[in-house]
Amino acid sequence: MNDSGQIRVADDVTVQMAFACDNFSTDPFGRVTFHNIAEQLTSPVFPVTTGMLFVVFGFQRSLPGFLMQCRVEILPEQGEPIAAQAIADIAFRPDQMSQRAVVGFGGVTWPGPGVYTVRFTSRGRTLAAFTIRLTQAQQQPPPSA
Repeated sequence: MNDSGQIRVADDVTVQMAFACDNFSTDPFGRVTFHNIAEQLTSPVFPVTTGMLFVVFGFQRSLPGFLMQCRVEILPEQGEPIAAQAIADIAFRPDQMSQRAVVGFGGVTWPGPGVYTVRFTSRGRTLAAFTIRLTQAQQQPPPSA
């Protein structure tokens, strides 16, 4: 809260990172490692349903405050989101001005090849976004006898 007793909304954040990955791990010292960062996914057929996909957003702020009413969506080039999750408010404290949101999407069905946008919003305003390209793999013809 600020001096007037109101919650300070953190609209002026800097995006440190935004990406998708297959998995992540934390070592005994609390350091996080992200595995198999994905910029492109390939499938021989569509629609395709993927297993777990994690999306990661890192933010930094110079003053304490909160990101409120946060939501992460995966959107096709046109149309409604194919996956979406509301997430908890994010607090920026004087002793922790960098924050990270890691959101797991399990069983996302991708309708077809194309460029999909992963978007982080707070109070309906886009704060960060990145794209994932889905391509269709060419099937190999059977060997001739």
